[in-house]
Amino acid sequence: MRDSKGLRIRILIILVATFFLSSCTPKVDVNQPLDLVWDKSAEKTDALIVFLPGLYDVAEKFKQENFFSMARTAGIKADMVAASVHLDHLLENKLIKRIEVDVFTPAISNGYRNIWFVGVSLGGLNSLLFYKRHAGSICGLVLLAPYLGDKVITEAIANAGGLNNWQPDQIDNPEDIKNKKRLDVHVKNLWHWIKHEKENLQRVYLGYGLQDRYEKAHKIFASFLADNNVFEIEGKHNWKTGQKIWQQQLSSRDKTGLLNSCH
Repeated sequence: MRDSKGLRIRILIILVATFFLSSCTPKVDVNQPLDLVWDKSAEKTDALIVFLPGLYDVAEKFKQENFFSMARTAGIKADMVAASVHLDHLLENKLIKRIEVDVFTPAISNGYRNIWFVGVSLGGLNSLLFYKRHAGSICGLVLLAPYLGDKVITEAIANAGGLNNWQPDQIDNPEDIKNKKRLDVHVKNLWHWIKHEKENLQRVYLGYGLQDRYEKAHKIFASFLADNNVFEIEGKHNWKTGQKIWQQQLSSRDKTGLLNSCH
């Protein structure tokens, strides 16, 4: 009995410690410039690929996971830059401004005319939200297992008979919503945009694993994209699957047009 009681106490301590550690993730100062990691081509270029990381990942992750080196091996001549965009930027309505001020506007001023975004998980959502604002100035998107909402939203779309029949209860302004609900509002507004903007999705490329926990949302989104723009492989929601998809996309880009110049 004493040992059992001691075990229960230790388990309780671990659970409490885990709760406090998970709830104390340091916040990012969203008014400070984004941390950037560059990989510049040996040749002068007007092409730029902007990488946005997943939840709580940082720009350096793309270098660590060999996304830059795989692109170089595949013959990509564009300059590449990864930006440490965080969930806080989205929740505090600073996402668009920070990317504009720290990456996009300087890129255009420095002569980049062919700009692509590559987003992983939450970075995929952030890429879509930025593209929604600047579609006319961006060549296209490469989305690797993008976060497009939880099962509540995907089930609502499925229960409506698909995205074309789905109607959000209302379209809210994220600036008027409390932080904890802003993510859902952004996702809901994005789905509403997707169903009406199919022509702007012609240069959007999607890749995901068939065992990904967000696979249902990916399949809904895939139905609005060209067949050649969708890559499905065996895999879960992790960097290993993302690497495999990225490699496959790079090797087939001559056929699909992924990362091609648009100006």
